[in-house]
Amino acid sequence: MTVKGSSDGPAPLLGTVIRRRRRLSWIQALALVTTITGFVVFTGATLVRYADPLNFPTYWTGLWWAVTTVTTVGYGDVVPATTGGRLVAVCLMFVGIGCFAFMTAVAASAIVIGEEQEIEREESIVLVRLDELNARLDRIETTLQAGGPDATPQQQDRPISTSEGAGAESADR
Repeated sequence: MTVKGSSDGPAPLLGTVIRRRRRLSWIQALALVTTITGFVVFTGATLVRYADPLNFPTYWTGLWWAVTTVTTVGYGDVVPATTGGRLVAVCLMFVGIGCFAFMTAVAASAIVIGEEQEIEREESIVLVRLDELNARLDRIETTLQAGGPDATPQQQDRPISTSEGAGAESADR
């Protein structure tokens, strides 16, 4: 998929989409994971109760089993014996592992974002200073090209050494 009138291919569109993507805060990520995990645990408890009623005689037994399964603890005090119950267990295990991996990624992202913001602040300071230096160099070049005060052709073409310093440059003139 490319942007109309663009000869660069899909890269510009992809870059635009990535820049526009809003990042989740850690609170939003925690709420998302809690909601998904809670939904899956309660659904898993209900499903395993109906898929394996002999091993899960009450909803609370199924809920206990779903919580221990999704947290990957799995005490083994209650285990599904039917194929349906085992399929529910597999889903709970994958959701549990996925949710913990997601929270780890959110924590790592928060650390990286904090470091990126610090780097961006430092870069902006450096860029401002570079802009000031460029403006200063432009003024110096303009003065030299206009044959500034007391400038001779030899002095205008002479490179300025960084080891001489400002005092030595003014002494030559």
